[in-house]
Amino acid sequence: MFMILLLSCIIIGLIALGKKLPAAPTAAGSMVMALGIFVHGVWQHISGQPLTSLSARLLIIGIVLVWFYVLASYLTSIRRSTFYEDHVAHPVERFAIGTWVAGTSALLINLYTGFNADWLNETVHIMATLNLGLWLFYMGIVVQGWYKLVTNAQAQRTDSVVLLPAVATQSIVLMCHQVFQLPVGVWLSRSFIILGLLCYGIGLVLMVWRYRPMGERSIQDWKITYCITYGSLAITGVAISLTGAWSSGVSYGFWWASLIVLVIVESIEAVRAIQRIRAYGWRTGVGRYHTAQWTRLFTLGMFYFLTMQTSQVAAGHLLTQGLHTIILSAGTWVIGILLLTELIVWFQKSFMYHPPVPASTAEHTQS
Repeated sequence: MFMILLLSCIIIGLIALGKKLPAAPTAAGSMVMALGIFVHGVWQHISGQPLTSLSARLLIIGIVLVWFYVLASYLTSIRRSTFYEDHVAHPVERFAIGTWVAGTSALLINLYTGFNADWLNETVHIMATLNLGLWLFYMGIVVQGWYKLVTNAQAQRTDSVVLLPAVATQSIVLMCHQVFQLPVGVWLSRSFIILGLLCYGIGLVLMVWRYRPMGERSIQDWKITYCITYGSLAITGVAISLTGAWSSGVSYGFWWASLIVLVIVESIEAVRAIQRIRAYGWRTGVGRYHTAQWTRLFTLGMFYFLTMQTSQVAAGHLLTQGLHTIILSAGTWVIGILLLTELIVWFQKSFMYHPPVPASTAEHTQS
């Protein structure tokens, strides 16, 4: 009860001071998503310690602070009566609210697994219930967004942000499985996972529709958020593996699908990074902070976690066993270095002065 009262007081305080706080981007929840999967998956492999260790608990507390920072940004819009204009009005950007749903799910899973204390679990269960309500609200505006994209010909501006409903839905599956631990049949997990796949399919159709007339301009118009294409598949595989909705072979198939899409997407991104460095230099080309960069950390972390979950299935195959070993060994360093770099860039963006990006290069450095 004390934790609930404390949480309520903090939220009331944030609402009271809301007008004085800067409003963060709609996708700011991706920061919580990335940190959550890092602690739950990568950190355990790096440190060799469980989530109940002191180091992991300190990192989880850090995620809680970041979550409050994101919460304050949303409350800022509510306090200023600009929530709709800031986060819902745009037919595509509204999908980014899914990062708040998935980020909250990741935080609650870490809190429940890392502490698993009666004094905290009551608060976690209440927050999980509220997150379910947020997911329902989010799916409502998602359906409206789909309708607007189709009827108003806005699909010309569609990018992979429209895949976030799939990520949010699968995160709800994982949250309910690990936090509530209800003795229900696998049919419920299967239903939600299928719903997430349906959202993924609709998003893919919208993305293909958008790129159909682009032709040779596709690579130049590529967005950093296209990493969600394999991240959505990876979190689906994780949901299947942890809930036991289907056999381990199905989650193993999603691992292969995620790997293939990852190689394609990140290869294109590597080409674009070289082009940006040649055109604008290291600092402007790849060293500028953008909220969407957290999404890549989340998708890579989720693929890494799926690799951990499917290691036993891959053990009987020489090729895939070798791939799993390489990914689990090198992936910790890759994701760890990327996370450290992102934190440094974010700190510089938030607390240090830096010259503004010229309008002619802003689109290239942030996409």
